[in-house]
Amino acid sequence: MNEDIVTPEIEILNLFNQITGHRHKAGKANISGIKRVLKEGYTLHEIQEVIQLKTIQWKNDAKMSDHLNPVTIFRDCNFDKYINQVLNVKNNPKLYQKYYEQLNKVERSAADNVDDLKAMFG
Repeated sequence: MNEDIVTPEIEILNLFNQITGHRHKAGKANISGIKRVLKEGYTLHEIQEVIQLKTIQWKNDAKMSDHLNPVTIFRDCNFDKYINQVLNVKNNPKLYQKYYEQLNKVERSAADNVDDLKAMFG
């Protein structure tokens, strides 16, 4: 694949790397799921929200951090589930606050968590 040509798939992979702090290359395994998700009509904004949510949930989790990769996130059986998780967070941020705090073992005020959600989904 010619890396001088920036396709929508490569733009999304670059966004994935930027959000997660990773360095995934534009190989077939990493690009094929992104192509499928785009073909199914998901928007860049929806894709970005999924990447952000899974990064918050998994980046600091020793068990799940290995799964924070394009193959897992964009897998056919996963992406639709993750989009619905984003919708759940948007529809019930107070429920998500508790989940976020438990996952990341942080003590924060409720106002801090709401601000994080507004920044992420605003």
